[in-house]
Parts: sequence; C-alpha cells; structure tokens
Amino acid sequence: MINTIICSADLATLQEVWSSMVQKWISPIVIMVMGTLSLKFLLNRQWSQFINSLSIGIGVAVVVYIAPEMFNQNSDLMNSASDTAKMIN
Repeated sequence: MINTIICSADLATLQEVWSSMVQKWISPIVIMVMGTLSLKFLLNRQWSQFINSLSIGIGVAVVVYIAPEMFNQNSDLMNSASDTAKMIN
C-alpha cells in the first residue's frame, strides 16, 4: 500500500495534485469557514463584519479557484503581460 502511494506521488503532476487538493480539502474548508462566519455575524446583526468576512471569503475563493487558470502559460493575462514586456524592451 505504501509503495502504491509513493509510486502514484512520483507520477502525479503538480496540476493534478493542486486539483486534487482543491477538490478534496480546500474548497470544503473555505465553504465551511465562510458559511460559519457569515451566519455568526448575520445572526448577531454585525453588518460591517458580515460584509467584511463575506468579501474576504470571496477574495480567497477567487484566488484559489481562478488563479491557476489566470496565470496559466497560455492565458490571455500572461500573453498580454509578455507582449507588454516585449514592447518595453
């Protein structure tokens, strides 16, 4: 069993590991923390803290879910940044 885990870890790419971590661990934790804090602040009628926690949670979710696609080698953002750098040089 340990040998299977070691062999699969050696063959996995970083993208597969990242996708697996996001699907199995990061996304449920982010959703639970956001939901818990939002409900806590909403039930206590702390509106400013509710809005702050919700916006921070949305920001973290955007970074976790969209960053791999935004900073991919073939993304429009990376292409425009490299074109801009070429124009400057």
